[in-house]
Amino acid sequence: MVAGCNGGTVDRHALKNDGATLDSIACEGALLAGDVARGRTTTYFARVQAEALRIESSNLADALSRRKALSSIEQRVREKAKHAAVLAATLQRLHDHPSDRAVGAAVASRLKKLGSCA
Repeated sequence: MVAGCNGGTVDRHALKNDGATLDSIACEGALLAGDVARGRTTTYFARVQAEALRIESSNLADALSRRKALSSIEQRVREKAKHAAVLAATLQRLHDHPSDRAVGAAVASRLKKLGSCA
């Protein structure tokens, strides 16, 4: 599913792939949150999608915080784990308030920054 969950030592390639996955999750979440902010999605859909994205980012945070990493990139791997945890917490906020337009706008803004979204 995601490179961080495949086991083994995290190398530069895996870290790059995991970073891209996190960016993708954040940007998808930002689109969802933007739809919530504009009232363009159902509460149920927003809740389910936010939870699915939260689980994916949470699993990646856990994997990156536990897996062995090349010593030259270990600090970057652990920082990426923290980044994934922040992403998961932000998505949890959307899950908890799937019909709140103000929360949707705030979460969309935060996720765009977390994912370097356009």
